[in-house]
Amino acid sequence: MKEKNTDCIRVDDLEDDIVQQLLFFLYSDNIENLQWETAPQLYYAADKYDIGKLKELRSSFLVENLSTTNACELVLLADTHNDNDLKKSVEEFILAHEEEIFASKEWDIVVKKILCWL
Repeated sequence: MKEKNTDCIRVDDLEDDIVQQLLFFLYSDNIENLQWETAPQLYYAADKYDIGKLKELRSSFLVENLSTTNACELVLLADTHNDNDLKKSVEEFILAHEEEIFASKEWDIVVKKILCWL
């Protein structure tokens, strides 16, 4: 493998700070600087590298910080990663706030993405 010959692993689909947080978690079993902006990316990394505990922690953080402005993004994230628990939580939130969410531009984006998948 190329990595064995170069002693280097390239991770092109993750930003440097996400890789740093991922490595920090692997070595310390902790997460520092919990922020909404990086949570979906760290969730993606946890799913990609099958780090169950980190994925669960990120999922919990996402649900705790769910809002009408980010619910659409989260339902797509949950669906993309086949996370039924996260998806169910987000769907329940969307239904509880349906008037505001269904009238948002974010919802229009979700609908367009779904239609492209069909």
